[in-house]
Amino acid sequence: MAGIIEHFKRGYEGDARYSVAGKGVVCSHCGGNEFDAGAALLNTRGMTFLNLDWANRNATLLICTNCSHIEWFLEDPDLA
Repeated sequence: MAGIIEHFKRGYEGDARYSVAGKGVVCSHCGGNEFDAGAALLNTRGMTFLNLDWANRNATLLICTNCSHIEWFLEDPDLA
């Protein structure tokens, strides 16, 4: 996951463009290419049952600034 300073820069600079696996991220709903970044914990039943939710994987969320559609990625996106 990106560091705190990088997240601060993104917030200060405004919307950002991202790429994953060498390809620019484009919103699958409206075709926009500027996103806000976020994170989500991918909970599983077993880990929740054992009260180990913290050990689950994280996903990176890119929220389209045009239509608010959310794109999910297991790999951390790069700033384009």
